[in-house]
Amino acid sequence: MAGDGKEVVPVNLELLSSDNHVGAMLVCGLAMLASVVGELLGWGSFLEPSHMLAWVLRPVFWVFGSILIILVVRRLLIPGCRPLVRINFGGIHDIRMTHVPLRWSFIVGASRPPGLMKYLLRGVVLALHPDYESSGDETLWSRLFHTTCRLRGKHVLFIECGTLDCGPDETLAVIQTHLRARQEMVIKKR
Repeated sequence: MAGDGKEVVPVNLELLSSDNHVGAMLVCGLAMLASVVGELLGWGSFLEPSHMLAWVLRPVFWVFGSILIILVVRRLLIPGCRPLVRINFGGIHDIRMTHVPLRWSFIVGASRPPGLMKYLLRGVVLALHPDYESSGDETLWSRLFHTTCRLRGKHVLFIECGTLDCGPDETLAVIQTHLRARQEMVIKKR
């Protein structure tokens, strides 16, 4: 697009919650937790103790089921139909992760998670400038979620798109149009 002489106007996007995705996450989370709790209560399940997979699947179901339930409850506690993620000329504002919009000057790049994580984590990874300091702008959930990355020295912010009405590929495309427009503006000023 840059070589054909046409100027690309960045697209503004407001992402709402998809009730179908939230409902599917709730059902999956409840099914995982129900199988573990049912087995602990002695009701039996497909995770029979004699199978080796039972020792692996029990903790996985317990952890992922709990995470899915927590994510759904967090979404259900957000009142009304206000947008969860807003992408515009001012920056990116994910109300689940930050209290104020993240300005474009702090965003270095955007991509999908690499490898197998691309299919497991439906979202976009924002690479942040090394000088970025959250300074209380991030929510408690965001600080907990990104702790391991920050301890390893990575400056990233993950935008989860699994429960949104627009997928991660479309969200990434919109973010990249804003980043390209910003780079072209910087080049023109020089």
